[in-house]
Amino acid sequence: MTDTPMTPDRLSQIQNRNLDEVTDGPWLVADGSGGRPVVYVETLRDGRTGARVLLSADGASEADVQFIASARQSVPELLAEVDRLRRALSEAAAWLVRAGYPVDWSAHEPPPDALREAVVDAVHADPTGTVHGGELTRDEVAAWLAVEVRAFAHPDGEPTP
Repeated sequence: MTDTPMTPDRLSQIQNRNLDEVTDGPWLVADGSGGRPVVYVETLRDGRTGARVLLSADGASEADVQFIASARQSVPELLAEVDRLRRALSEAAAWLVRAGYPVDWSAHEPPPDALREAVVDAVHADPTGTVHGGELTRDEVAAWLAVEVRAFAHPDGEPTP
């Protein structure tokens, strides 16, 4: 695992994998011939239940096979949660910008990076340009906003202890 945020391009690559073409789940695990684990789906034909093997996992551990089988349901659920959380963060940052909330980035306890980045994105994406005139790059917005917020929070130039 990494603490590095996933880039929008990487997230888009994962989201654009066509899950509609992947066999519907749930995917299940069982011992196949020779004790090799297999990933399968249950089938129903002519009123009779059967199974279709999707993957025979020679040399894979039970944990590996369980992980592969669970990914069919977990990946779409995780992608939906990433979308939900990113929308929520974006909405919160946009609300802060609209409300004129003074976020002091130089305070004793700075805001979380994700919130700071979301606020910069919200200011930069302001379609009216009322906040910064619509002439600044994202990096310029970040620098400008840091200066403006510091000046607003510390009008006498005194930083917060």
